[in-house]
Formats: sequence, structure tokens, C-alpha cells
Amino acid sequence: MNDAPYKNPALSIEERVKDLMDRMTLEEKVGQMVQLPVFDDVVKAVKEQNIGSILCGVEEDLYEAQRVAVEETRLGIPLLVGIDAIHGHSMEHNATIFPTQLGMACAWDEQLCEDVARATAREMAYTGCHWTFSPVFCMARDTRWGRVNETFGEDRYIIGKLGAAMIRGYQGKSLSDPESVAACAKHFAGYGETQGGREASESDHSERKMRAVFLPPFEEAAKAGVASFMTAYQIIEGVPCTANDWLLKTILRDEWNSDAMVVTDWGNCWRLHVEQFVTQNSSESSAVATNAGNDMMMTPSDYYWRTLENVNAGKIPMENIDAAVRRILSLKFKLGLFENPRYYDFEKSAKIIGCEEHRKLALKAAEKSAVLLKNDNLLPLRRDAIKRIAVIGPNADDDLQQLGDWSLGAGQMQGVMQRHERRMTKTLLDGIMAEYSDKEVVYARGCSGRITSYNPTEIAHAVEVAKSSDVVILQVGDHLDYIGEWCSTATLELLGGQNELFAALNETGVPVVVVFTGSRPLIITEHAEKARAILCMFSPGMEAGEAAANIISGKVNPEGRLPITFPRHVGQLPVYYNQPAGAHQAHYADMQGKGFFGLYPFGFGMSYTLFQRRFPKLEKDVYKAGESVKLSLLVRNQGNFEGTETIQVYMRDCVSSVSWPRKNLIAWKKVTLKPREEKLVEFELPYESFAIVNRKCETVVEPGDFNILVGSSSRDCDLNTLKFRYE
Repeated sequence: MNDAPYKNPALSIEERVKDLMDRMTLEEKVGQMVQLPVFDDVVKAVKEQNIGSILCGVEEDLYEAQRVAVEETRLGIPLLVGIDAIHGHSMEHNATIFPTQLGMACAWDEQLCEDVARATAREMAYTGCHWTFSPVFCMARDTRWGRVNETFGEDRYIIGKLGAAMIRGYQGKSLSDPESVAACAKHFAGYGETQGGREASESDHSERKMRAVFLPPFEEAAKAGVASFMTAYQIIEGVPCTANDWLLKTILRDEWNSDAMVVTDWGNCWRLHVEQFVTQNSSESSAVATNAGNDMMMTPSDYYWRTLENVNAGKIPMENIDAAVRRILSLKFKLGLFENPRYYDFEKSAKIIGCEEHRKLALKAAEKSAVLLKNDNLLPLRRDAIKRIAVIGPNADDDLQQLGDWSLGAGQMQGVMQRHERRMTKTLLDGIMAEYSDKEVVYARGCSGRITSYNPTEIAHAVEVAKSSDVVILQVGDHLDYIGEWCSTATLELLGGQNELFAALNETGVPVVVVFTGSRPLIITEHAEKARAILCMFSPGMEAGEAAANIISGKVNPEGRLPITFPRHVGQLPVYYNQPAGAHQAHYADMQGKGFFGLYPFGFGMSYTLFQRRFPKLEKDVYKAGESVKLSLLVRNQGNFEGTETIQVYMRDCVSSVSWPRKNLIAWKKVTLKPREEKLVEFELPYESFAIVNRKCETVVEPGDFNILVGSSSRDCDLNTLKFRYE
């Protein structure tokens, strides 16, 4: 069959797919719609069921499964091999681990996201994997949710832009490039605002809210040509996403005209009857999931056998099977797998995995994503003012905690007990000792950072260490036990004695620099009041220690800005910046009128220098429908450090037919300035930036008055307001 048209790369993908499908049996077609983990005896499943995809594999397992598919099945259809390469090829031993998406979002840098995704693709490419379940386009609206770290934060605009950049990085100029991988936009859709912040719970979203808030980032993914979508776990208005034909057909296929392949999340097919109770049994689940528009079922239990029965019984139309298989095979042809199955290449992977070029990029990403939240004239540390530095905290020398979830050692990879070698990761202690090698650096853990009760003896020891030091660098955050998938929390407090440790250290009178390396915003209200400086680094990856030391010493001027709001109290949630306007919304009787406002707002971040915005203006005051709005301003560096400012632009529809947020981010630009340097910054804001979703669920720009708010964060005091009108 070597001369079959589908094996001829000179033919179009459409011609090759048609020829192959004409040769396939029903059993072979349904097999292509099944994805199994490597540890489920996939070689047998490849031989007996012609399964189309595997996931969660490493090294020899991947090689053998792919070899059997190509060499020992009737048609030689290669496998799609997927992996959760979320922030680097993180399930591969000693791969480069970058900051998580929430950390990356703090950089507000599309090119950086694209570069990180490209490096990840390169590390994946020679390990037998060519499909990453990334990026995450979910919106983090309730920070109790365990997966906040996997998101780009709370704002739809920044999520869409950064996610699209990562797609470009993963997929490159062509999927056929042997160093490109297929991206997957997940979790489709509305997953990040479940009730109570509980994982995979009900999401009470109306169609208007879906169109206004949760769907726009995914539409950006579709426009970027993402290769696949993954359905979310949760339910929307009573309908699980995996059973939601409005989502998978009306929106994705009809309105967005996307032909991307759709894969379910883990077990979503059998969850329809086992957990969500919208079907009676696995047979009905098979029919519902297939007919709703899913192409591939991840770990689907007995989907293969039930689907064959359903097709033969007329419960699943053959055209639905054919449509799914056509999309699956098209992706395989686009990846060039029929010419190059991309076997695990041990020689090439050894040269690229964790290479120096990628580690430098990881350091750059960690530096650019660090957010300075407070600085009471302490940072950068003056070398002539210190002789002894105390590095304290449960995570200060714990390499796993700074890597975040979805990395080896975090526990998400079933059947894999490895962890990245300790030498690969630079902790805060490593970084401070290297940067201040001419000083005395001492270390104390202080407490455990876990729910288990803390040991007062450890705190007492840390206090003694601090008393004889000139400065304390205290690292706080959360623990892998309480973050990630299935790990939503009821509290956002620092656990395991961390608050008690900070209080005791503060009592010494020694200045305290707090380095926060949590997975999401936690309650650090006391730290904000009493610490001399706070540096936020959301799960910053392998180079975190050097990055933190470079910022603390002043080698690097921090430029990160928050993509998510820090609450003052867990009882405020949700506290995202762009909530719809409403009466009396700012009032909690026990929070002195601050209940609506977070501790540190979206877009906030400090620098070692001072920026000034001058003469913001619009091109004109009245615009016609369809016209872009042109904005300009001068930005000046008033300080003594070279620095990078992030100019943010928000819009407000002054009067709209439905209640709409008081401000929504619609653009940003980063500008780097030397001391006393000034630059003109210009924006052209597209007409559609000013759209709302009306009562009829139509996305429209309504004529009337608008405000442009331009500045350095979402806080009103950081913004200049300009007015114009659309006629």
C-alpha cells in the first residue's frame, strides 16, 4: 500500500484525507477518535482498536507505541502524541521550566510568550510529543480555584492576546516544521468562574455573559489558527461543555468558522453519566458526546465499543463520525506525521532539553514577570549597608515549590515518579548566595508552609538568625499540596505558620523584604502594611532564584504588572477590576468602604524609577461609526534608572443599553526609557474595541459618549480620562 495516494506528500491534504478515509473501516475510524494514556497498555489498543492518540508518555513507551501504529497496523496511521507542556516541556526530565501562565502574564509581553512557547515546542519536538494541551484561555475570577496559576489572569483582552502569542510560538510558521507542535486552546469554555471557586463545578453563565466575557479569548485562539480545542469539565446552564452543541457547533463551527479538532478533557465522556448524570450509561454518553461535536475522547472508558454499537443502531449518524475523523487525520497530515512520525530522538533531545539558550530565556522570563508591589526605600539593596543577609522561609530553598504545578514532582503525571534534578533549579537561597558572595548569607526555614501545625522552635530559630542580620529576605507562598487541578481551597491565607513567622520577624526591627512566590494571589494584607518591600513572582520556574537576586540587587529593574487583583480578604471574592457597575457595590460594613477594591489592583506594578505621563490627547472629539480612535501621549523617565513602563488603555461606555463594566482593557504598550528620556507613545484603537454585548446577545458599538482611560494601572488615580463621542 506504499503507493496509495494518501501516502503521497505531493497531493493536497484534502485529497490525502479523502483517499485514506475511503479505505478505512468503521472500526478504524472510531479507533481514531480514542485517546489513551501510555500506561493503559496502549500498544495492545493500537493493534486491536487502531486508537488515534496517546498522552502522558515518556521515552521508550512513546517510541514503541508510535512504531507499532506506523509499522504494524493495516493502514499505518501515526499516533497523535499529546502532553501537558504547560510552561515548558514540564513532564520531561530536566526540561526547561518557565514561569507558569500567570507568571508570564505579569510581563505583559506577547513576544516573550511566543518565544517561550517556541522553546517549549523545540524541547518537545524530539521527545516523540507533537501536541501540547496549552495554552489555557480560562479566566481567573475566583482565586480560590486551584488552577488560577494556569491562566493569564482575570481579563479577557490580555488572555486573548497572550494566548494567541503562545499559539504562534508552538505552531510556528507551519505545523509541518519538525520543531513545531500543535497547540490546544482550553478549557472551552467558562471554566474559571465556577461556584465557590470549586474545581469543575457548575458555572452559572448566561449566553450574554459567555459572549461578553468568556468566549472572546477563545475567538482569538480560533483567529490565530489554533490546531485544537479542549472541552471543559464544568456545566453551563445545566449542560456539560462536552454535551454542549451550542458551544461546539453554533459558536466554534458556524460563527467562528473554525475547523480545529476538538478533544475532551480527561474522562469527560464517561463523566456525563458517572458524575454529571445527564445520561443513563456509557452508551448514551458516547452518542451525546459524539453528536455534540467532540472529535476525540480523552480516556473514554468503553467509548470504542459503545460507539460502534451506536453507529450500527443509527444513534450516531455516520456523517458525524466522518467529520470527526476528517479533522483528526487533517491534523496528522498537517504535522507531517505520515512522512515523519517524530519518534523519540534520544541524541537530539539530549542536546536541546534544558539547553543554555532556553535557560537564558527562562531567566529573562522570570525577571520580566516579577512585580514589585511595595518598596519603602529599601530596594535595591545597598551593598555598602549590609554585611549579613538572612534568607528565611519554607520555600526559600525548596526547588519544587517555585516550579509550580504541571512539572515533574508536582504529582499530576500518573505513573511518573521522577523529578527534575536539584542542580537544574536555582532557589532564592541559591540566587542570594551567588549574588552576594562577598557577604555572609544565612538560612532558616522558619516553618513548613503546609496545613500541619507549625513548630514554634523553627520560628524561634529564624528570629535568632534575623536578629544578627542586616536584612531579612523572606520567601512566602503556597505549597504544591494545595494548588492545581482538584486543589481548590476554602482559604487564601498563608498556611503552615507563615503569618506567625512574618509577625515574629517583623518584631525584630530588622527590615524585611518579602518575596512572594505563590501560585495565585493570597492574602498578604499584613505584609503589605508592615514589610519594607514586596516582590511578587508567581511560580517563576527554574531560574527564579537568580532572577529574584538580580532584582533585589538592582541589576534588573522590575517591570512586571499584575494581570490579576490581590484581594484584601477572601470574603471579598470575586474582586476582579472590571465588574459591572451596580448600586452600593463598594460597601462592606466591616471593611471601611474598601470591600470592592483589592489590595493590589489589576495592572499595578512598581519600578526603581519614576515615569510621568504628559499631554495625553485624542486626534478628535467626535468619530463616525467604524472609525478607529487615535490616542497619543508623552512618557518620560524622571528617575535615575533605565526602566520599562507599561502604558495601559481602558474604555468606558458612559451610557449603554445593558450594564457594562466601568472600565475594560483594550490596549497596552511597553516603552523602555533611559533616565530623563522621553518618548511619544501612540495608539490606534479599533472601532470594535468599544463594543458591548446587548440584550439580544449581539456584539455592537452603540453610538454615544465614551471615555478613554490611559495610565499605569486599572486604579482611577493612575489614569487620565479623555472623552469622545461616536455618532
